[in-house]
Amino acid sequence: MKLIYFSLILTAISLLIGSIMLLNLVPRILTIGTLAIVAFLIISLFTINKYAVLKYILLILAILAIIISSSSKAHIQAFREFGQSLYITTLDILMILGFYVGPILYIVALFRDNLKK
Repeated sequence: MKLIYFSLILTAISLLIGSIMLLNLVPRILTIGTLAIVAFLIISLFTINKYAVLKYILLILAILAIIISSSSKAHIQAFREFGQSLYITTLDILMILGFYVGPILYIVALFRDNLKK
């Protein structure tokens, strides 16, 4: 599987599971926004080769995910609570996968693909 697809799938699944786990614990607008992003990522899987601009929109979203997550007080607090319970640890792992690992893999894959051309 191409790394670019793997990164989108990893991010979408991590965000989806995390949003389900936090369904009644965070404001509904955050859940709706996360589910919209998940839907966009899934649609992107099927259309990324048809629309070149989509790769760059996803690049911007990947960069924003890293910046916003690393500056979010809630995410920083969640990192501090890592290991305190299975629930929090699971959410932290999903956060790392969805907001850092997936986006970084996407950025690396996009640059690698563009350098090959």
